[in-house]
Amino acid sequence: MKISKTHEAWQEDVHAEFFDAWYKMSLRELKKRCESFNEVRLFVENKPFIKGKEFVEIGCATGELYRYLRAFHPEFQYSGFDVSEPAIRRAGEKYPQGNFSLCEEDLSDVIRQNLSPSVVFERNVVVHQPNPFDFLSKIITLPSEAAILRLRTRDKGETVLDPALSCQWHYSKWVPYMVLNVDECIEKIRQTVNFEALYIVKNYMQLGGHNNRFLPKECYYPETGTAETAMYIQLAKNNVSSPQIVISQRIDSKMHYTLLDRGFHIIWNRMPKK
Repeated sequence: MKISKTHEAWQEDVHAEFFDAWYKMSLRELKKRCESFNEVRLFVENKPFIKGKEFVEIGCATGELYRYLRAFHPEFQYSGFDVSEPAIRRAGEKYPQGNFSLCEEDLSDVIRQNLSPSVVFERNVVVHQPNPFDFLSKIITLPSEAAILRLRTRDKGETVLDPALSCQWHYSKWVPYMVLNVDECIEKIRQTVNFEALYIVKNYMQLGGHNNRFLPKECYYPETGTAETAMYIQLAKNNVSSPQIVISQRIDSKMHYTLLDRGFHIIWNRMPKK
């Protein structure tokens, strides 16, 4: 497998060692940790509507999501893919009964397998791609029912697609760190797949300057609206003329929702589902 310069950092042993902190968690702690993330919350909330049971994770690292699913959602058949040889090796050592595989950076080998899983899940993978929108398109065309993503987004300003200007110092190497304009993401999803609903949950935070990130200056400003953003795409087999788009903001224990449907904006508050 050929590794590009932008992905060399994931071949460091320290990348696998980082996730062993999760391995040391009890199942109770792991559940609490996983379900603190909005993308997992979206999965749990929408699980009753998922008919199939094939679950693929892109960027599985050392397999801790597999441990979570096996313990709390065992009905799903899990397969994990990652470009990191140390991480895949460690996942196999910890969970020999799991299904973990190395994959090409562009997912070409995954695509050729024609897996067509019900669910595809990625967390912090698109953000580290030099061509994030192309990678996003590939991921969301893999599943038959749902694509679940964790991205970094901005409300204002165009996406900066230059890894020299939007990057992170990770494991002693510079890696791409792409903050995508949220409207550009929505449009890319519209152009790529048919979907019935798109649920977006933003956790607003300043992205510039933290965790060794070198980002465009506007990503340091609150008015840019940078966020850790979870997306749940409920896919459709046929074209839906007016798919529902629900955008929410995580505020403490409450979710503030905005429904974007046929040009109307409806705002309300509700407690998240248990």
